[in-house]
Amino acid sequence: MNPPSPPPGPPDVADLQELIDQWATFASDLERDGYTFDLDNWLNDVDVRELILEALPMFSREEMGEHALKLDVADSTFKGATREFKRCVWGSGTARKEKWTAQNNWWYFRTPARSNDQLEDELATVR
Repeated sequence: MNPPSPPPGPPDVADLQELIDQWATFASDLERDGYTFDLDNWLNDVDVRELILEALPMFSREEMGEHALKLDVADSTFKGATREFKRCVWGSGTARKEKWTAQNNWWYFRTPARSNDQLEDELATVR
């Protein structure tokens, strides 16, 4: 019989920094080029910000270093490149189940300011 494995160690701030880098790149690409992908891709892209939110309480701004400011800038860039959406992009049922709100999880309640027909058609079906 194998001995029990040790509990996982503390999360690594480098993982959070990598997510912030990913979010920052996404936000600047969105600002520069608009959005050319479908709803599934949009959901994956904005999920990165949710992962950041979940990791933030584990680290101080000091531990995050320059990435704390990078996140602020990326959030601002994302907000500038998007518009408010009438409901959660994952749908109202998911928002209720996850307790997501437009105040706390605002990235799920925004869509690209410069979008494409496929994404807009799919967004029109979100309930």
